[in-house]
Amino acid sequence: MVLWVSCLVFSGCSGMMPGTERPCFSCDDQRLVKIVPLTQGAGQQQSLHHPLVLQWQEWESLLRMVKVRSVHRPLLGASFQGDTEPAFSEEEVRYLGESLQRAFEQVSPQEQVVFALARPSQAGLDQVTSGAWFAGEGGIHLRLPNCRIAVTMPSIRKQIWKDPLFAQAGTFYEVVPGEGQSLTRAGGGGNPFRSDPDELVIEYHGATATSPPPVSSEPSAHPLPSRSLEEQLSLLKRLREQGLITEDDYHTKKQQLLDRL
Repeated sequence: MVLWVSCLVFSGCSGMMPGTERPCFSCDDQRLVKIVPLTQGAGQQQSLHHPLVLQWQEWESLLRMVKVRSVHRPLLGASFQGDTEPAFSEEEVRYLGESLQRAFEQVSPQEQVVFALARPSQAGLDQVTSGAWFAGEGGIHLRLPNCRIAVTMPSIRKQIWKDPLFAQAGTFYEVVPGEGQSLTRAGGGGNPFRSDPDELVIEYHGATATSPPPVSSEPSAHPLPSRSLEEQLSLLKRLREQGLITEDDYHTKKQQLLDRL
């Protein structure tokens, strides 16, 4: 059940292929999203659905569906698991939702979208989460080599920002597949230090491939236009039909939208 976060070898885990990389869609010392060439094993045996049209609300729903739990393996005593919790904070969900929408509108069938996030911890160290997304026939795939890793060395932090698929040693986390999700198993024979990643596959049929829209050269403080009430209600209904929100969530949000009239 351990996702690629269990790839803890310092060499041989990074898979960024050589070649010209695109500039970051959003990039600073705390978070980044960018398009890079496919790594070995990522989508190599399937037809990728890139570019990909999903609205930021749909990406946010997908991100909230990703759950993880810590796995503790002390030197003495039995191993045990922590509680299941969201992989991404709400702030990270909002950031990634918009950034992934824009990136996947432009990604090609030979590319994937990588990301890296840093969040402050109570111990005063940033916890780093990084990985890659791509879409195939089986659904939307997530590779997560680093999940809330406490990075103490600037050189390691720099390496992850250069290559978000570089796996750093740290606390084990495993993805907990939910309804409509599965793990695509990699090799390793149960070795927690294996270098082959598992992938979380989220079944999702709302994704459609299309030609990327033209990219404006003018910066905008509001890249996403406001939606009409009819459009918001239609999207809300679609999210419910696809099982991304519950019936109660649907009725609550619908009433909130109607109350604005």
